[in-house]
Amino acid sequence: MDYQDKYKKTILSSPHCILGKKGITDDFITHVAKLLKRYKMIKIKVLRSAIAQSNIKNIADRISEATNSYIIDMRGKKIILSKIPPKN
Repeated sequence: MDYQDKYKKTILSSPHCILGKKGITDDFITHVAKLLKRYKMIKIKVLRSAIAQSNIKNIADRISEATNSYIIDMRGKKIILSKIPPKN
């Protein structure tokens, strides 16, 4: 499966994990890291209660930095992260 197919599959799938009111915790980061190791590209849904503390861009930056991954796409409250560097 090439990069474009993996990206399309991830966009159309349901979220792999949901970030809730507890925010970005150590448990959440380890869970995201395990998912990235398994799927290589994941979708995270951010609930409105988590955005109340910060904006979506800051949340995405913190998660990608903590998991050593790349932000591929942000659409509304959904973030797509990948272990594989983005292709132009």
